[in-house]
Amino acid sequence: MPRVSVREEIVESALVEFHRRGFSACSVEDITRAAGVPKGSFYNHFKSKEDLGAEVVRRYSAASGWRAELPAGLTPLDELRARFSVMRDVLTQREFSRGCLVGNMGTELADHSQVIRDEVAASLDAWSARTVGLLRAAQAAGQISVGLDVDRLGRFLVNAWEGAVTRTKVIKGPEAMDDFFAVVFDQLLR
Repeated sequence: MPRVSVREEIVESALVEFHRRGFSACSVEDITRAAGVPKGSFYNHFKSKEDLGAEVVRRYSAASGWRAELPAGLTPLDELRARFSVMRDVLTQREFSRGCLVGNMGTELADHSQVIRDEVAASLDAWSARTVGLLRAAQAAGQISVGLDVDRLGRFLVNAWEGAVTRTKVIKGPEAMDDFFAVVFDQLLR
């Protein structure tokens, strides 16, 4: 089995460390130590910790639970619920710690890093677009009202989810996610 590249080791270690401790709490030395690579090798692969942070957001978004394989044949609304459920299950397994790395990076760095802010915005926009696609399909299938503004609703669902995730970290319990599911799927989209 070929050895993972030094760059990959750095990215994977940074993803774990940023998610566990936060961007500002991790030094380049912390990341390279966790990766088991010399500190000097960091700058062979990244211009700055900020550039590494942007790559970590891209990587996390690409591997998100939102993209999990689901059973075939789900209705659009059932798929939407299932995708949020996968993410809820991950947060529950982690005992409501860490939250969502995209949301964490946005909250921590949006006022300080244009590079990371742009990557977080791109991730949230792509997630919102996938949500809108499922809402459009649910409208076409007659599952939800055609009068709903699905573009706005898709953004709202992602924003509401990120808020619920933040609250679960604060209260260390599922109540905010339970509220999200009850309001969104039992009231708003029924």
